Amino acid sequence: MKEIVLKKNFLLFIIFLIIFAVFYLYIKHNVGNDSSVSEWLINYNGGFTRRGLGGEIAIIIANLFDFSLRQSIFFIQSLFHVSFLVLVFLYLKNLKINIIQLFTIFAPIFLLYPVAEIEVLGRKEMVLFLSFIVALFLCEKKNSEKYINIYYFFILPIVVLIYEQVVLFFPFFAAVAIIQNNLNTFKKVFKNLLIIFFPSILIFIYVFINPLSLEGHGVMCAYLQSEFGERCYMSANLLVANTIYFSTFDVVHSNAHLEHYIRYILIFLIGFFPLNLLVSKNRFLEKNNFIAKNFKPNILFFLLYSPSILLFIWGYDWGRWVNITYSFSILFYIYLFKNSIISNNFRIKNNLWNGIVKKKILISLIFFIFAFSWNPKTVITGDLGSFPIYRIPYKAFKIINN
Repeated sequence: MKEIVLKKNFLLFIIFLIIFAVFYLYIKHNVGNDSSVSEWLINYNGGFTRRGLGGEIAIIIANLFDFSLRQSIFFIQSLFHVSFLVLVFLYLKNLKINIIQLFTIFAPIFLLYPVAEIEVLGRKEMVLFLSFIVALFLCEKKNSEKYINIYYFFILPIVVLIYEQVVLFFPFFAAVAIIQNNLNTFKKVFKNLLIIFFPSILIFIYVFINPLSLEGHGVMCAYLQSEFGERCYMSANLLVANTIYFSTFDVVHSNAHLEHYIRYILIFLIGFFPLNLLVSKNRFLEKNNFIAKNFKPNILFFLLYSPSILLFIWGYDWGRWVNITYSFSILFYIYLFKNSIISNNFRIKNNLWNGIVKKKILISLIFFIFAFSWNPKTVITGDLGSFPIYRIPYKAFKIINN
């Protein structure tokens, strides 16, 4: 299959996303009921709590630079989002890819999604993505296993304090560590992973067994009101209303119907199809670690997907969960592909498909429809968004004109 040089068109796409991500973050940062701002209001002034470190950082920056708290949050959100997009471009820019890989990179449940669904833009999962792609960059350094181990040991606990749900995606981090450290037995895997993930696991357990009290929540909210004129709402309010103790099943599924579940099954099947197709057609090139020796790529990816099922059971924002799961999956696949850990001898023995690929106009139309004509909404009950590549600039120009 003919290879495509990604760099030029991908750069334009990244610039497009950066411009509109920052624009919409700026528009959102003064909206009084925006969830992506409310979760950055959570802080430690009422006592230790999950997700409080992000708010503490926002408060420190606000006080240090004499910003309002919302200006500080806008700065943090923009910095994280732009940094992630720049790092993605730098990581992928020199790749030579086939047409199916092009579909995976431009899938509407990856980079385009937060900008297309601006309710998601600025949420804390961007910290997770950023922490993972930095780890992938460290894999390219000499003696990378030392950098990875140190990075996981010291940085992942900080990520847990910002957004504890990162633990559901620790298998992706663990898979990279196993490969980079050439761990080839279960004993070595267990011992090494226990050491490098120990601080993160310890902090997660502490967060789990020490929820914020109602009194502490009241103190936190009073502090926000007195110091910054901010009220606790949405995510900051749900901190005690919806706990970490798996108490939200009825809240999530009470309004969902069969059509909503079918829609998201189709979103997963269609959105993940190019990636799953690639994974199913490839194999590990060397059996030099525990993963390569014991799993085929398709089985490995299925296992990596599995922990995120908990989010779909107890979380309402199914569009976000699809985006998070896919983002980790595609970045991990690119890591395997870029470092020649898996094969890339993709072939489809189908005359119809081969005929489509040879017709540039037809394959371009299929690509456009797949990549730019739809996106999931934020919550399980939301319908599909349509033509985000058009609606993103259209809404921006409409806002400017008004």
